[in-house]
Amino acid sequence: MSKLKEYKEVSIEEIKEVEEFKNFIPENNMYDKIKEDIAKNGIKVPLIVNQNYELINGYTRLKIARELGIKEVPVAVYETEGRADEYDLLVSTNLTQRQLSRAQALALIEKAVEEKTRLLKKSNISENKIGEQKVERVPVQLSESQDKKIQSLTDLRNAVKEELKKYNVRVDDRTLDYYIRIKENAPWLTDYILKGKLGIYPAYSIYTKLQEMGLLEAVAKLPPYERNSLLTDGRKIILDGRKDLLEEIVNHRMAVSQAINKLKTEEKLKKAKKKPKAKEDIEREEEDEGEEDETIDREDSESDNDEYDLVGEWQRAKEEEEKQLTPQFNEKDEEAPPTRIVIYTPKADLDSLYKAMPSIKKLVDEGKLTEKDAEKIYEIWRNMEAIYKQASLLWYNTVNILLKRIGLSEKEREEIFYEMVRPYFRLFSREEVFPKEVLEGKL
Repeated sequence: MSKLKEYKEVSIEEIKEVEEFKNFIPENNMYDKIKEDIAKNGIKVPLIVNQNYELINGYTRLKIARELGIKEVPVAVYETEGRADEYDLLVSTNLTQRQLSRAQALALIEKAVEEKTRLLKKSNISENKIGEQKVERVPVQLSESQDKKIQSLTDLRNAVKEELKKYNVRVDDRTLDYYIRIKENAPWLTDYILKGKLGIYPAYSIYTKLQEMGLLEAVAKLPPYERNSLLTDGRKIILDGRKDLLEEIVNHRMAVSQAINKLKTEEKLKKAKKKPKAKEDIEREEEDEGEEDETIDREDSESDNDEYDLVGEWQRAKEEEEKQLTPQFNEKDEEAPPTRIVIYTPKADLDSLYKAMPSIKKLVDEGKLTEKDAEKIYEIWRNMEAIYKQASLLWYNTVNILLKRIGLSEKEREEIFYEMVRPYFRLFSREEVFPKEVLEGKL
């Protein structure tokens, strides 16, 4: 069992890195904050080393110390009885020093047990005792409080498994850890998993991407309609790491639908830039094929010019004879009447359109617009309604709540609403609406 020998300051050059320990612990997700704190206050938590100054725990601090040019670092020197003993020390110090989630802590313990079992098995092989001694999983030596923590983690995993079974969500050890991490840090995202809108892997990818960009909480605060649209239809915005578009969405400067359209337009532009090259290649290939065909035709004509096409001549003569005998059957009737009359039946509720827009009804009555034209106008009209309803929804879920909180009356809030939207109640110019490439005819 490991035993603390002393605390001391040592040269950074004396510390030896152990590859298996270095790769054992995942990289700290608070690296920048730790670096900032060390630059300001120095290293306060000693690095853990064995009697040979092999580093057991503290690889993040060691890396930062080297980056900052620190020459000496504080260490806690432990006397250990080998690697298995050092794995116990590695786990116990990480459980006390790092803010690990339950899933991370349990995964760390299980990984340590596997490594210790591997070491024991390796030791048994070297001593030729495989047949005499059965290899067993070696328990990690932890304190009573840590044992309780492990038990609670096991209970949690079992409870989560039962919860997921009720919703017919199948998990393995990895997806279970992902789900627990999502449940702890973004519980609102688990609803999408349980309702079958997202799988655990896609949900975890969304969670990690949003966390990397620092927008997890901001997306959680979006109105439900916008958030649903973003996580389903607009998922590509998150997975592509489009922080610029996401910031516009969470700051209510752009609707999710607008961001999706912008992303699609950008992709079309990229494809359009690639098309000219492809077209040139096709034309070049066609020219090459044309040259080959001419060569083949030339060769064929040179080889066959001595032969008389008797069959072809006979067919041409027969066709000419039939044309002279029955001219009335060979003339094409260009003005043949249609076999049936197609009557267009509108599918839209045009009465409601005509009631709201009498000018459209007048144009239809005058024959300047058809009912099919009116149906297209109806679709745009209904889309306009949906857009303004969405604007109202955004208002009720954000600004209205803030104004109500400070005591403004409903009438006062409504006046501010119209003050907000009035500048946009207009027909925008083509330059404001279409991308530059469209106006220039490149798309």
